[in-house]
Amino acid sequence: MSVNMLEPDRLRDLLESVATDSGGRRSSLLLVVDCRPFTAFNAARVDGAVNVHCPPIVRRRAGGRIPVANVVRSAEALADVTTGRCRAVVVYDEASGSVDELDAESNARLSLSSLAAVLSPSTLLYLLKGPLFV
Repeated sequence: MSVNMLEPDRLRDLLESVATDSGGRRSSLLLVVDCRPFTAFNAARVDGAVNVHCPPIVRRRAGGRIPVANVVRSAEALADVTTGRCRAVVVYDEASGSVDELDAESNARLSLSSLAAVLSPSTLLYLLKGPLFV
């Protein structure tokens, strides 16, 4: 799995460079995946981020994996990711310094693995480095 680390300042630059439509929705060029618990997601998040939803029962039934449909729940967004229309996917959790630091069972590591399996070769996969919200 090839995952690039992304500094928060670079995420800001990416977010500013991606156009939004008249409804304020970000274009399909960038997908931001929030792997924090739902309560943390509701308290503060990157605008336009999607929250990973994978109850433990689903993870057990999937053999310890998070199905990609639980990472990217929009069929349209998933199609963008798998066909290469989406140029970058950024995954973040509470505060990761590197992919190696992620717990094997963390939502972030499992989401990265699920995404890597379906991403178009032209789509870049990133893990956001460090705490985003302080």
